[in-house]
Amino acid sequence: MSVSSLRRFRAAVAAAAVLTAALGVGTSVAHADTAPTTPAPTRFQEPRDLLRALDFDALAADGWTVTDDEEEAESAEASEVVELVAETTPAPLPAVTPEELTRIVPGIPAEKVEQFIAPLNDAMARSGIDNPVRQAAFIAQLAVESDSFRTFEEYASGRAYEGRADLGNTHPGDGERYKGRGAIQITGRHNYERVSEHIGVDFVAHPELLAAPENAFTTAAWYWTSRNLNEIADTAGIVRVSELVNGGHHALGRRIDEFERGLDVLLQP
Repeated sequence: MSVSSLRRFRAAVAAAAVLTAALGVGTSVAHADTAPTTPAPTRFQEPRDLLRALDFDALAADGWTVTDDEEEAESAEASEVVELVAETTPAPLPAVTPEELTRIVPGIPAEKVEQFIAPLNDAMARSGIDNPVRQAAFIAQLAVESDSFRTFEEYASGRAYEGRADLGNTHPGDGERYKGRGAIQITGRHNYERVSEHIGVDFVAHPELLAAPENAFTTAAWYWTSRNLNEIADTAGIVRVSELVNGGHHALGRRIDEFERGLDVLLQP
């Protein structure tokens, strides 16, 4: 007998055991005036006991065999179930939709919305930026630093950073070479070195790559997590987040406005 037949047999045995237990076959009929009696225990009080009692090894020795065709059929059936589950499981919703991003950052160019929404959501998902407060704070900082996602490279030349040892700019030309780039405007040789180690792209030798859209959001997320800004956003608030991103209070009013608008959008039911 095949395995599929064996399984049907086991199911039938289990069903019979369940029926026996439910209907009280082999026990006294219930009566209102009769004291209840406890039936003598048997090995098969539970369906699983009956199944345990069956010696399937002995049955196999008597001709209950597995065929290759049946194994392949069962494997194919299992694969179909897995595929069906995969097809019917909905994909997780993005943290921010294109429409929401447009409302949070009204100045974002329309053609940039579809281009940037996927890498933005991916960067947030990978970096624990997973609640409305963190998301609104993150987007607010990026919106200010990138001029509403219009540029991923600082407009100024970077000469003002020349000789800034606190930024690691100790070589001639470092100021211009390592000026602000990326969605959050990472600045200085030291930060370029650290983000290169983390991302695996040599931004020190090729600083222009930090401004590429495929790198702009992952590097911004690196900066965010390296400063523990998720926790800061949750506890200290947007002003402290802004200080740690910008180093001061530059455009603080706009950062707060962007943050509050983001919260209004993301907290709507």
